[in-house]
Amino acid sequence: MSFSDRYPAPSRRYLPSDFEVLDWSNAQPFYTELTDRPLDTLDALETWVFDRSELDAYVGAEASRRMIRAARFTDDQEAEEKWLAFETEFIPQLSPVSDALDHRFLDCPFRHDLDNHKWEIYVRDSELAVELFCQENIPLAAEEAKLANRFGQIAGAMTVLYQGKELTLAALGTYAESPDRSIREETWRLATQRRGQDKETLESLFEEMLALRAQEAKNAGFDNYRDYKHRAWGRFDYSPADCEAFHKNVERFVLPALERMRTHRKKCLRLESLRPWDLAVDLDQAEAFEPFQNEAEHVSVAASLLEKIHSPFADDLRWMQESDLLDLATRPHKRPGGFMDTFADVRVPFIFANSGTTHSDVETLIHEVGHAVHALAAREMEPSDYHDAPLEFAEVASMAMESMAMEHLDSVYPEQEARRATRASLESCVSTFAWVATIDAFQHWLYTHEQHTREERAEAWVETRARFSAGIDWSGLEAERVYEWQKQLHLFEVPFYYIEYGIAQNGALQVWKSYLDDPKAAIERYRQGLALGGSRPLPELYDAAGIRFDPQGACLEDLIPALEKAWRAVNK
Repeated sequence: MSFSDRYPAPSRRYLPSDFEVLDWSNAQPFYTELTDRPLDTLDALETWVFDRSELDAYVGAEASRRMIRAARFTDDQEAEEKWLAFETEFIPQLSPVSDALDHRFLDCPFRHDLDNHKWEIYVRDSELAVELFCQENIPLAAEEAKLANRFGQIAGAMTVLYQGKELTLAALGTYAESPDRSIREETWRLATQRRGQDKETLESLFEEMLALRAQEAKNAGFDNYRDYKHRAWGRFDYSPADCEAFHKNVERFVLPALERMRTHRKKCLRLESLRPWDLAVDLDQAEAFEPFQNEAEHVSVAASLLEKIHSPFADDLRWMQESDLLDLATRPHKRPGGFMDTFADVRVPFIFANSGTTHSDVETLIHEVGHAVHALAAREMEPSDYHDAPLEFAEVASMAMESMAMEHLDSVYPEQEARRATRASLESCVSTFAWVATIDAFQHWLYTHEQHTREERAEAWVETRARFSAGIDWSGLEAERVYEWQKQLHLFEVPFYYIEYGIAQNGALQVWKSYLDDPKAAIERYRQGLALGGSRPLPELYDAAGIRFDPQGACLEDLIPALEKAWRAVNK
């Protein structure tokens, strides 16, 4: 089989072969047909669901293509207008129709004759959609999409002039590994000062978002946006109280280990105190390691690591490269961050990144490949709603891939660089828990203190940051620390999407421990979990992958010592 035939598009069974989603007018007739079609038998109901699923997949794919184009080229006015037109014109017309179709499904008497195991999640999600639908929130969601797009434009335009070159902030990150502390400090301050130029604009933008979100919650009948958004994310298996317990377990089990790691770092670097620009430099103070220089080399390094885990994973990445489903390199006027999205009509993934040339950028690609492998593993699930797993398990797919790849760095890097990268990865695993707790706890405060002032928000951020920090000296940087939260795009674009990383890192480390004991068995269970897509509840997805769903973080008591043991081994 050639790479071009690796993942053929599924045949259409409902839509005409020449159908494309252009605007609401050409999609509406199909939704009208679904609205009017008789549902007088069980077979008719199942066919109706599959047909609706196909139509929704084509609509979703068009949304993805427009969003990705706007993210790749934030200075492309036409791309921006097409994306915003979809969000502000198409979606507001689709939303009430989708609600009516959800009601149709739930009200059909044959719905109770469906196989419960197969349809349990579809029914559950339909009931949630009906529960939360609110006509008054449709224009608010459209306005919020505009504001999120505005954030992407602001962040995508952030560049600095350094050593005669215009660099994005992601490209500037390479200098964080410089053994020359003056360079590290200079470039850290340069990036922070550039963010500071837009801090007032971003404060105002965020305040507009806060007001919209508070109104959305009230319209939906919730006391605050936190409780509304937890419900809207479909968090059936854990609560805000579980998240708060997770925060406490991070304090209890993670922060002491992080403190020990940073004390060791300070000692190795012979520093009196660790500053924010001292966290990425090699402990032996070697020059910054750049394992690749361009996108082709980036893919090659990542594929070599994936080959060691399970060769089909590497083949999937190479196929994506051949199929023009990657945009990895950083450049001006490109949205920050990275993500994997799926073109649901043809059921193939696309990876977007804003990468420099460091090992952390290799990790980012490996992470997104984990998502892509997940999407490809579940692409045959029906209905297509089951292609996407809950975020708390989707991030297991990506983070476990990173952890398994870490075990093979010595196969692609020189010995010293492999040791260095492994140490950095282990430290990153630990610090990730602290940062996730920071962002999630901050969001809990933001949305349960609706009338807070800008000054109170700054104070809450500094206090939350201090609660989950370990061993970093911010003296003299108080002004910069106040707006540090603005660099976290999730706060602007996907509120309350962050605790998932902590819950999933917990699961991913469980996969990692199993992988150390029996790689073949661990990979088999991992793939079994991925193949289920979103067809089962979270605890069952975790169980299928051979791990425990643990939203409170109790497993950290055992996982963090295992991580610290591995960290000590590479520090000998």
